[in-house]
Amino acid sequence: MSLNLTPIRQIIATHRNELIEWWLTYFPEEEHEAERRYYADFLSFLDECFHSDLDPNSDEALALSHFMEKLAEIKGDDFYRFRNSVYTCYLKFPIYRLLDQEGVFHFELATRLTAFFESLTSRLIFEVLTRKNEVLRASESELAEREAPISEIWKGVLIVSIVGTLDSNRVITIIDKVLTAIEQHTAETVIIDIGAIFDINTEVANQLRKLYTAVALMGAKAILVGIKKNIAKAMSHLDISIGEIATYRTARQALEGIIEQELR
Repeated sequence: MSLNLTPIRQIIATHRNELIEWWLTYFPEEEHEAERRYYADFLSFLDECFHSDLDPNSDEALALSHFMEKLAEIKGDDFYRFRNSVYTCYLKFPIYRLLDQEGVFHFELATRLTAFFESLTSRLIFEVLTRKNEVLRASESELAEREAPISEIWKGVLIVSIVGTLDSNRVITIIDKVLTAIEQHTAETVIIDIGAIFDINTEVANQLRKLYTAVALMGAKAILVGIKKNIAKAMSHLDISIGEIATYRTARQALEGIIEQELR
C-alpha cells in the first residue's frame, strides 16, 4: 500500500515561511538573502516531487537534481563540505522538524523521505565524480598530445624533449612519435633532450637505449643532450651506461657540432 503524501505536502505548503526561517538558522546573517531564495526554490521543486510519490527516478526528481547541480556550481566546494557533510543532507531537517511539530512524523514517512534525500545526494556526488573523471581523462589526453614535443630545428635535425619520468609504457608512445616525425621530415639526426627528466636509473637508461635503437633502425642518428651534473654523478655512481649514444651538454652545442660536420 502506497503512502499518502498529500497531507504532508499541504502541511509543508502551509508552513513554507517557517521552514525557510528554520533553514536560515544554519547560516550567518550575511548569507540569509541568498539562502532564503535557494530554499524557497528547493521547496518548489520538492513540491513537484510529491506529485510523483517521491520517486527518485521521476522527471520531477531529475529536475530537482539539476537545480541542486546548478546550486553546487554556485556554492563551489562549500556545497560538499557544508557543516562537515553535504548541503543536500541538511535540506530535510527543517521538514523533519515541522512534521514532528505537527505530530505526523512516523517511521514510514521518515523512511520515504530519507531514501529520497539520500538518492538526491548520491546522484549529485556521482555526477561530481563523473565530471572529475572526465576532466582527468581530458587532461591525460592533452598531456599525451603534449608529451615529448618534437620540432625540426635544422634541416634534417629534430629535437625531442622528454619531461618527467620515463618508463616502458611511455617510451613506446615517444618512440612512435619520434619515428613518425623522422619519416615525415626525412630526418637524419634526432637530438634527445633529457634535461627535464626527474631522475635517472637503470630502467630509464634502458628506455633511452630503446629509443636510440629505434632511431638507428630508421637510418637516423640519436644524440643525447641535457645531462646535468646531478644526473652525471648518479650515472657514474650507479655505473649506468647509455651505450653508444653521442652526448652534448646542450642542444645548441649538439646543433653546432652537426653543422660543423656538414661544412667539412
